[in-house]
Amino acid sequence: MLTTYPRAESSAPGIAPVWLDLLDPSDDERRQAAALLGCELPTRKQVASIALSTRVRASDEQLRINIPGFVREDGGQGALTPLGVLLTPRLLVTLRYAPSVAFDRMTGDVARHNAPASSIEAFVALFESVAATAADRMESLSGELSQLSREVFSDSDSHGSMLRGVLFKIGRIQRQMTQIRAATLGVQRGLSHLCEGAPKWLGQAPVARLQVVLSDLHAFGEFDQQMDDKVQFLLDATLGFINNNQNDLIRFLTIASVVTIPPMILAGIWGMNYKSIPEYDWPHGYLFAWTMIILSMAVPLAWFKWKKWF
Repeated sequence: MLTTYPRAESSAPGIAPVWLDLLDPSDDERRQAAALLGCELPTRKQVASIALSTRVRASDEQLRINIPGFVREDGGQGALTPLGVLLTPRLLVTLRYAPSVAFDRMTGDVARHNAPASSIEAFVALFESVAATAADRMESLSGELSQLSREVFSDSDSHGSMLRGVLFKIGRIQRQMTQIRAATLGVQRGLSHLCEGAPKWLGQAPVARLQVVLSDLHAFGEFDQQMDDKVQFLLDATLGFINNNQNDLIRFLTIASVVTIPPMILAGIWGMNYKSIPEYDWPHGYLFAWTMIILSMAVPLAWFKWKKWF
């Protein structure tokens, strides 16, 4: 899909666009965007390259930034997809392969009559939107982790059955943190290289705004480390509670098996078909047998209770 955005001062048809946004484009859409840009667009394989030498390329007429892992496919459940950004003094082209909340945020601002005045303005606003979206998402995940912490360390009756669901939630949060980490790290590396050697046509004011975005991304890295430590702590705590529950179950089964051994032995002895068993002729032999069976279970239970093994 190819979406064009005009300059802020005019939205009349026929005006050259200031931003071309390609979302999983077809061959015809790629050719159309390449004709407007004046050069060939990189392939998905080229954009997804992890080589640092291909992340940022700047010249007198064009700037390219490749982010190998930016957003996941299939609504956040699939593999990470790359993002390619191509900037010239007159046109911004973004090449992506999955929907992005950061792009939705920026297009929402454009729809509210805040269209960029130039391609450079759109370029800076895009990375500001990425940073703002990452901040909002990390704050949301931090709140979810706090709620999970309260659930894990609660003393409710359904605590044991809830732990399995907590593991799935931790996995989902970790997957989203990985996406945010990959996107912010890719943007951070690109902006670091760009701010050190930005082309002159980019201007000082946009570079200053990008440096603010870069400082925010550095702060996100520290916050991400804290969240990662908290996720690992919750995972260890959840697995610890699950192990405790399993140990309690094994303890119960062990006590039950030990307690039932003596009555089974007595019942086996008195169940033998021998005429010489004297208890058969006792007037109260049946009551005696029941008394002994009950005592053989009560004595081990009392012993376990005294030892505080329950």
